[in-house]
Amino acid sequence: MRTRRPIIIYLSALLWFLCAGRTWCGADTRNPTMVSVTGFSYAAGPHENPETALALALFGAKYKAVVKSSDLLVDAGLLNEEPDQKRAIFCLVADAMPFQLLEKSVDAARRTYTVKINSTLTLADYVMAEIRNKTLQQEEMHLSLKEEMEPSVSAAIEPARELSRAYRYISNRHWRMAIIYMDHLETKYPHWGPLHLAKATAYLGTNQSERALSALTSACYLGVQEACLEMNVLDPPD
Repeated sequence: MRTRRPIIIYLSALLWFLCAGRTWCGADTRNPTMVSVTGFSYAAGPHENPETALALALFGAKYKAVVKSSDLLVDAGLLNEEPDQKRAIFCLVADAMPFQLLEKSVDAARRTYTVKINSTLTLADYVMAEIRNKTLQQEEMHLSLKEEMEPSVSAAIEPARELSRAYRYISNRHWRMAIIYMDHLETKYPHWGPLHLAKATAYLGTNQSERALSALTSACYLGVQEACLEMNVLDPPD
């Protein structure tokens, strides 16, 4: 059986976490502070309300900041990405990260919501997100069968937390639960590209290549470049 590992925080990172707020550990704790300015535009569907559209635009900008910062941590040798769980953890980093809204605009004709944010992240944010991810995973393991097969989707607009849960199902190879849960989410966020990308991953896990390609096509159309690349791998052009 293949052993899955969460994102690995190296010993130096653990040392920083234990030393946080203490002077006896010295200054060289290798916990870089990463400041990012990121922007994102979200094209709302015909029946999508402004609150949802703005929340999804903010998620996009925050997630870009998380990915950008994680690249710096990987280059510094402080973070080792594990593909199966990184998206779940990155969503939780985005959910908790503080940010300053620099710009917000709406193109009413195109129903496009654009935001630009300033954010600051440190390695500790990834450590805390991994701890939170493990806690949520344990809680979800104890859900009843009925809750797993008919998952409740909150009315609250919480895209980062909700997508994180979907990726936890995927990382644990609970393909059926992942698909059912995302079917429910899709009624709430029908035009959200990252959700369609996640569904494609789950479909591939169940060897449903045609459905995976359809989900990737939707995600690509909705602006997810990663989905466009995966489409070409799954169905290369002649």
